[in-house]
Amino acid sequence: MNVNSIRFKASILYSSILAIILIIFSTTIYCTIRYILYQDIDDELRVKVNEIVSIINAYHDIEVNRNHPLESLMDAIRVHSGAKSQEEIINDLWRAQFDVLNLKHDYINLVDIDGRSILHSSNLSSQLSKLMRQQIKGVTEGTTYSSLAYEGLPLRVVTVPLRYKTARFFIQVATPLTHVVHILRGVVIMTVVSIFIILFLTSFMGSFFARSILRPVMAVTEAAESITHRDLSVRIKLEEVDEEMKRLVNSFNTMIERLERSFKHINEFSSHVAHELKTPLAIVKGEIELALSKERTVPEYKDVLRNCLEETDRMIRIMGDLLLLARLDYQPGILKFEQLNMKEFLEELYEHTCVLASPKNISVEFVPLENDTFIMGDKVHLRRLFLNLINNAIKFTSSGGKIGIRGEREDSYVKVTISDTGEGIEQKYISKIFDKFFRLNKGSDEDSGAGLGLSIALSIARAHKGDIKVESYPGKGSKFTVILPVTSVSLVRK
Repeated sequence: MNVNSIRFKASILYSSILAIILIIFSTTIYCTIRYILYQDIDDELRVKVNEIVSIINAYHDIEVNRNHPLESLMDAIRVHSGAKSQEEIINDLWRAQFDVLNLKHDYINLVDIDGRSILHSSNLSSQLSKLMRQQIKGVTEGTTYSSLAYEGLPLRVVTVPLRYKTARFFIQVATPLTHVVHILRGVVIMTVVSIFIILFLTSFMGSFFARSILRPVMAVTEAAESITHRDLSVRIKLEEVDEEMKRLVNSFNTMIERLERSFKHINEFSSHVAHELKTPLAIVKGEIELALSKERTVPEYKDVLRNCLEETDRMIRIMGDLLLLARLDYQPGILKFEQLNMKEFLEELYEHTCVLASPKNISVEFVPLENDTFIMGDKVHLRRLFLNLINNAIKFTSSGGKIGIRGEREDSYVKVTISDTGEGIEQKYISKIFDKFFRLNKGSDEDSGAGLGLSIALSIARAHKGDIKVESYPGKGSKFTVILPVTSVSLVRK
């Protein structure tokens, strides 16, 4: 598995998180078991030391009663009759209690206030006695518990202060923790082994889950690798993808769809450019071949050059329009925005329209804006936008017809409508008229010569964050409405 792959990293992350959880859980279990075991040991030691204190108190009572005359007489009678004395009875009880308390493996130490061992069990060595006496430091009252190790043997020690007659002593009882250590060691071994087994198994599960989660990504990768410029029809089915991955797959499908449209547009655009340039180039070539076929007069050569110049101008206009479209689409920064008063702009446009419409005896109806309305726009390109629409209106309107220019303010937009009473556009063509190189009448387009005028107009409008709407009916004329955003009053005042 590649260590730089997402699947490997996801598996490691999954295993690491699980390991942390298992370690925390196991540590909690271990500490709980250890606490319970030590509590049991401490409770057992407390019972033992309390019993020992009780026995010592019993000895104390015997010593007190020994001074009583009647008690001495009773001891003498018991001795004479062969009966056990009270002290012997207590000794017997102590030995019996010693067996009941199971003190055979425990260590008992009686220490005075100066830290000297006065009495201890026979199994208590001097070195262990010393270690136990060190546990008394700082103990003044109450029962205290501590742990120590002697020759590798772990011990639990309880220390209890005791007042006997007028003196103070400390009783210590130590018990081995061997069985507790064995239990805890077994818990640790079992826990560690279990954690490793679980992590080993879950590493495969994590890899499997990561592979399942990343399956849509792999599908996207395979689809991307299979895509070429000749076939962009590949799509990933959303039904086979988890809900969280649908956004990625949908974005990929949308991107491929845009690429497919772009490639189709580029192919169509290239074929249109080749077709539009092919005609003038063929004319130029034909004129030159005709001029070279035989000797010509000077006027004839001038006619050939004049025709070549016209076709060259046509090609220059086409290339200029294409360059402008490319810049408007991909370099909108070429526009020089300024505050523009649309009321004054439309009045100037109306005067220019009247001059253009007069040769065909077309009347111009003008409805100006009621108030000053400002926009942020490039005056040169906006003039080209509206002149393209006006030239089309004049071109497709018969002599004696009428065109209109109407401006109106609507909310935060200004609308300028260019209407005509021309031949109109069929509904099936309305969605195509803004396409590059589309022409309704290819033989009469004298302005752009290639069907680029409306494409340029729409690109200029969108570069101004606006749009163009079309209404047209065959035989009734057309309406082109340009919608542009208005500049706020506060910005204009600044």
